Amino acid sequence: MTSGRFAPVALAALLVLAGCAAPVGNAPVAPGGGSAAVDGPDDGATADANDPPDDTDWQSAAPDGVVVQNGHLDVNANRTFERTQTLLGAEFAGTTVTVRDLSAYKSADVSSVAFFRLFGVANPSLDPDQPAGLTTLTGSVYVSPAGATPQRVEQVLAHEFVHVAQVRTEMVPWFGGFSLSTVPLDERLAHGALVEGGAVYATDAYTREHLPNATLQSERIAAQYANGSSGDRLSLGQYRFGARYVNATVDNPTELASVYDDAPDTTEAVLHPDVREKPVALDVDAETENHRRVRSLTGRAGELVTRIVLRDLVARERAVAASEGWGNDRVVLFEPTDAGATSWVEQSAAWVTRWDSATDADEFAAVARNASWTDNPGYAYRTVRVDDRTVVVLAGGERFVANATVSGNVTVTA
Repeated sequence: MTSGRFAPVALAALLVLAGCAAPVGNAPVAPGGGSAAVDGPDDGATADANDPPDDTDWQSAAPDGVVVQNGHLDVNANRTFERTQTLLGAEFAGTTVTVRDLSAYKSADVSSVAFFRLFGVANPSLDPDQPAGLTTLTGSVYVSPAGATPQRVEQVLAHEFVHVAQVRTEMVPWFGGFSLSTVPLDERLAHGALVEGGAVYATDAYTREHLPNATLQSERIAAQYANGSSGDRLSLGQYRFGARYVNATVDNPTELASVYDDAPDTTEAVLHPDVREKPVALDVDAETENHRRVRSLTGRAGELVTRIVLRDLVARERAVAASEGWGNDRVVLFEPTDAGATSWVEQSAAWVTRWDSATDADEFAAVARNASWTDNPGYAYRTVRVDDRTVVVLAGGERFVANATVSGNVTVTA
């Protein structure tokens, strides 16, 4: 996770939905905060002058109960906090809730991420008029009521207070431990799904007990996911499938901490809670001639991202079938040796995928070969079947796609 410089794309848990845990201690993240793996340039971002200080000694700074500041909520925040503590069977220090417009954190330009740009992922566009919340890694909460009913705002508060519990009780072992340079996108999404899924799962339990006439948060998210764009699904997928994973893993919210004791690090494991397999072996080398290899912080895209990009091409059932059986993958980036100052715009990719079986590879290849990934006339695509279980999609500039070769186990030459 980052704390000071942010990537230029908001992704997954860092887009504000019904609540999310942000990777910084002193403020809501700028669009594109540190949970995203990116393949583009970094833009600097600074905290707002009205944000609380970065108080790493939160135990001495935490208030007694909940203090609402910078506005008013039509909800008894302290009662919601106490109910959440009871629901989780845990006591933890209080927090501040700052009322603030969070609509700026609900959209992003994902074209700065090479993989998303090349494979046609649309910009997320979550509804800015819906209530939202955000929690930092020091347990500070930000809420945007957005004129919603008290029940909806109470759900958002409960969701955020679950995040406060995750922080205050040190429930989540990887908080603060991510590095953009070392953790694949797939692992970030898997861990984000456990964090957000845990909060959705507990909020559903809260809703059943205290707001019996309200729509469950998981049901609302499922509907938004079904009707959303590919960019929306990147954000919503963590909440949707994370909640399903937690629901399949524990019997009640008092057991939430156990979810993080042996956490999966692939979205395949999140999507299939009854299956825990390590990614299959996959070594990828690059030999450069007319291109140079550049670092791809996407690394491993994973099954969930594969499903999402395929879903824009084919029906849901076929996208699910063509992404199941995912074994491993690697996104390798290249740019022309004569690329200029904005070279990241000219990047091309070899998406190397390996599948559990030849049949699984067949299903993915059948979709990939006929795919119109984007309507960008400057991009070309070619699918290469390396062996019975390995399929490579070459994407990007026409010269790269026409001349790149793939051989062995696995070497990409460009």
